[in-house]
Amino acid sequence: MKKLFYLSTTIVLKILITFVIMTDCASSYQAIPDYYEAYKNNMEQILREEVKLWTETPHRMGGTSSSGTDCSGFVMIVYDKLFGISLPRDTEKQAAAGVPVDKNELKPGDLVFFRPSKIRRHVGIYLSDGEFAHTSRRKGVMISRIDEPCWNKSYWTSRRIMP
Repeated sequence: MKKLFYLSTTIVLKILITFVIMTDCASSYQAIPDYYEAYKNNMEQILREEVKLWTETPHRMGGTSSSGTDCSGFVMIVYDKLFGISLPRDTEKQAAAGVPVDKNELKPGDLVFFRPSKIRRHVGIYLSDGEFAHTSRRKGVMISRIDEPCWNKSYWTSRRIMP
């Protein structure tokens, strides 16, 4: 969490300094940059780069390493590594963490939960534009779309862990 805060703060400060220099300290009535967009883009980029490192990792029930992981293990490890946040090990407890967020209000880093017909629960990390990273039993760590029929009909809930 400290790393992400430092990285986000550094980016915001650079944007602000660049803005002030470019506008030559212009009047206060001019539009200011949308810092949320910079934060969102940075969060998405950080997550996508991490997912690339896991892409060929196979599914392994109970696993929490690059030699094999399940969905909740993947989420737990990524959150700990990138943000220093300790999440519970299992999906049910992860679904109780953070605060609920509407499916239409998802931001990069939110957790998305599903109840597919063949498994009890499933979790992934929302990236942006309808995409989320998760661990598939057949393909291992991958990116899918939340609006794909199988995910759309089995959508359960979403949680925001980070502000």
